[in-house]
Amino acid sequence: MAGLLALASTQAGAQELDWLTGHWCGASGKTFSEEAWMAPRGGLLVGMHRDTRDGKAIGFEFMRIAQQDGRWVFLAQPDGSAVTAFPAERVEADRVVFANPAHDFPKRVIYSRPDADTLHARVDDGRDDGKAMEWTWRRDCVAPPSS
Repeated sequence: MAGLLALASTQAGAQELDWLTGHWCGASGKTFSEEAWMAPRGGLLVGMHRDTRDGKAIGFEFMRIAQQDGRWVFLAQPDGSAVTAFPAERVEADRVVFANPAHDFPKRVIYSRPDADTLHARVDDGRDDGKAMEWTWRRDCVAPPSS
């Protein structure tokens, strides 16, 4: 029975990741980061991420979350590099965990929405207490002026 519940929690439903939709942004120190996700349509969410510091881009990522074989898969292309796939390990109402234990870093990509206007992202080494990078964004925040 537990196996069936675990399997059900990874199966892709048409609107279950709709809560990711939007433009999310925030600052950490001098770094301003933003992430934008298009609404799920046709079994696909399309996203992008950008980090800037002192008016200059310091990183970007193209992302997709696609339905593959009945489950969600996070497809990451940091700085436009080759695609790395992270199949969904757990999908909840306001949290999703993608994992690829064979990847060097990160091994997990986790999104959660603590409230309607906040999105939290974490990439880590597969352990809750291990190496990690985290972001917390607000919906539709104001970007600093670009130079």
